[in-house]
Amino acid sequence: MKIAVIHYRSKPSLSSSELLFTIQELGHTPVYLKIHELDAYLEDGAIAVKRFGQEVEVDAGIIRSIGLTLTIDTFAKRLGVLETLAQNSVLINKPSTITYTRDKWRCLLKLAINGIPVPSTLITENPYTARRYCGDKGKVVYKPLMGSLGLGSTLVSDPDIAYHITRSLINIGIPSYYQEYLEKPGYDFRVFVVGDKAIGAMKRVQATGWKTNIAQGARGVKINENEYPEVFELAIRSVRTLKLDYAGVDIAYDKRTEKYYVLEVNAYPQWRGLRVATGVDVAKHIVLYLINKTKR
Repeated sequence: MKIAVIHYRSKPSLSSSELLFTIQELGHTPVYLKIHELDAYLEDGAIAVKRFGQEVEVDAGIIRSIGLTLTIDTFAKRLGVLETLAQNSVLINKPSTITYTRDKWRCLLKLAINGIPVPSTLITENPYTARRYCGDKGKVVYKPLMGSLGLGSTLVSDPDIAYHITRSLINIGIPSYYQEYLEKPGYDFRVFVVGDKAIGAMKRVQATGWKTNIAQGARGVKINENEYPEVFELAIRSVRTLKLDYAGVDIAYDKRTEKYYVLEVNAYPQWRGLRVATGVDVAKHIVLYLINKTKR
């Protein structure tokens, strides 16, 4: 079986390299495809995806990223190419999920509509709305709408700062996304789900400051389902609701409300921190799941 790992980088990232190695280790042929090198064709009723004029023929593929800062046109092109490739190949996660999993707001909206608890959240282009929201909540977190790894997330307790953030971003055509700050007990949770199973989970314990991202220095501590059944159940429900094949789900406990909330669902997560904390071979779980799905 020929299995592709699809990314935008010129060289495979650590997670992509692990997937490529695992594909080969399991007796299949790995192919690394850079999304920007792929073209889609419609010719006489036939469809094809080509790279430098040569048709791309793979049995299956794992989408890892289509790029970070994309124009709407480039986003549409890359999504269109993947949807074309998916006509003859099994891809995970499905290209159709990218339209909302890349967007924090649309992702949380879908979860909330389906009864999954999420924090109070605002998306706006109005600096006065941002100022009022921050004033009402007392403390909020500004997050890039399509960011990752905790980069760019900013704790805001001054309504005037929220006003200036939103006003500055609107000047360059970018909306603002704010989330009410939750009083965490010094940690939150990352649960990694493949199919309908949580293959591993950890507490992300704050190192310094308020962020709990592993990429920002937090420490991962393995947990199991017996300790936190509600966390595991929320993670699996979230992945099922978003119709994902695999994902990393971030969940926090708020001491004020004494409730769990889903913060984000990352459809193309990194897993180095989880592997270190739990020993779980995430790449192998993903590749085996894809192989079994392709055979069905």
